[in-house]
Amino acid sequence: MSEEMNLAHAKKTFAKLCSVLDDRNWNYEKDEEALRIDCGAQGDDLPMDIVIKVDPGRMVIALLSKMPFKIQESARLDLAIAVSAVNYLLVDGSFDYDITNGSLFFRMTNSFLESEMGEDMFSYLLLSSCFIIDEYNDKFLMLAKGMMSVEQFISAINE
Repeated sequence: MSEEMNLAHAKKTFAKLCSVLDDRNWNYEKDEEALRIDCGAQGDDLPMDIVIKVDPGRMVIALLSKMPFKIQESARLDLAIAVSAVNYLLVDGSFDYDITNGSLFFRMTNSFLESEMGEDMFSYLLLSSCFIIDEYNDKFLMLAKGMMSVEQFISAINE
């Protein structure tokens, strides 16, 4: 596809995503020029800030959610082990961890190259991501704060 066709397809995908969010009465802010949506959700314990970007260059839609805490240096190695253990269990998406600065993100992507994403795929992207983030964010925080050991963390996620 040409660059213009990719951009047109990305804009169509973005409009469909917005429509799905509107149908679900989801509160969000959109930047149509950047093909970006900023929104959030409240989990059982921690809030989730979510950014969804439609990338016409790579023909992917990417959902990113930064954990609302930083990991102190003393806990960073344990967090690296915990992130690895969680990522091994996940079918879709992954936690991205920068051990050098202690930032932790959840990321899920899906390609729309030569395809049309349906409403169910957008719903899956959003709802599955929220479920996964909510399942693990409090455990990561407890480990980062020293309220749980890495052994307890691994035991908790394998129950």
